Amino acid sequence: MRHWLGNTLRGLCMGAADVIPGVSGGTIALILGIYPRLIDAVGGLGTRLLRRVGSRSFWRLLGAGARDPQQLSEDRAGEDAGRVLFLVFLAAGVLPAIAVGARILPPLLSLYPAQMRALFLGLVLASVTVPLRAMRSGGLSRWLPGLGAAIVTAWFVGLPQPTSERATGRVLLEFAEPTAAEVYVTPQNLILHAPGDGSRPALAFTPVGSTPVPAGSAGIEVAVIAGMAGAAGNVPAGSIREVEGPVADLHVSQPEALGGGRDPALAYLLLGGVLAISAMALPGISGSFVLLLLGLYHYVLYTLSLAIYHQDAGAILTAGALAAAMAAGLLTFARVLKRMFARWHDPTLAVLVGLMLGSLRKLWPFTRYTEEGREVATLPSLGDPDVVTVTLLFVAGVGAVLLLDALGRRAPRG
Repeated sequence: MRHWLGNTLRGLCMGAADVIPGVSGGTIALILGIYPRLIDAVGGLGTRLLRRVGSRSFWRLLGAGARDPQQLSEDRAGEDAGRVLFLVFLAAGVLPAIAVGARILPPLLSLYPAQMRALFLGLVLASVTVPLRAMRSGGLSRWLPGLGAAIVTAWFVGLPQPTSERATGRVLLEFAEPTAAEVYVTPQNLILHAPGDGSRPALAFTPVGSTPVPAGSAGIEVAVIAGMAGAAGNVPAGSIREVEGPVADLHVSQPEALGGGRDPALAYLLLGGVLAISAMALPGISGSFVLLLLGLYHYVLYTLSLAIYHQDAGAILTAGALAAAMAAGLLTFARVLKRMFARWHDPTLAVLVGLMLGSLRKLWPFTRYTEEGREVATLPSLGDPDVVTVTLLFVAGVGAVLLLDALGRRAPRG
């Protein structure tokens, strides 16, 4: 049993990584030495195993193997039982970690966007060393696919994200005292919240773009947009009651309902789930980051939180459909990935490195917004109070991966 509990602890690490748009569960599996076994176990699931599940002898073998792995026979039945036990105990760690992450991450992402990006930037940058170290040779031809992947990824993540499915509206900001000098409210320094209740989690909103507040102003009307796609952002008047901004003693009122938010199409959501789980299986690419690029990350986290902690029937059905799509995608992609690594080991890893390096553009923590509301990267301004915390979290992200890598090398292989 101690052997299998070790896999549950590995699953906890993988689940925590899967829900963060930085390090993939595949990277953690590679660091902890169970990646080849994971791909073999998932790739070994099929009709033959389903036939065995219907037999009593197979369940007896599972029970004996759960108590003592040495009891597993060396024939095909024993191999299948070992695969099932490995995946079951791994899932026992992955699933709770994802559930906790769905509860904790959304408020952190809305309250500290620059700091969380810095953390993810450090995680991804340090994780590049994992596929690099796994490469068997370093010929120039090996890097051409990786260079192409880096260029395409950097271009793709630089495209403006669509906002047509996010709720919009207007709020009134009131200042306790007239502003002494001109200030700007931007998506970086102004965050608004509609507090959660027993039926739904809290929702975050930001300004659509940068809005100047002239000196001497007692208040201003600001156009706002929901932090995620979905009909959940269509909140009634008076829902937005909390605000954090660049001016002290700032108060907010929402005279009208927000509207225009639409849930992503089910087909698009399922496609995103398949792509995300495929990325999670790769040592280097985060499935959560794929969801972030597709504009689905916040919506998926919100749906999981709604299903797990609020027992919303619609969210449960959506989460179930997403889980089914992910399971189908994982079973299919694991077989493809196994063949890719067997035939094109180094080129496949080079593409992973390119994808990771190209995606760093999306994680740069210092940004500004144009008049059209488009987010562009910029350098931090002198005296920016966020520079210290952003730097510390970047270093923490790098250190976390390096520490986990060092511990993984010393841990017994699973």
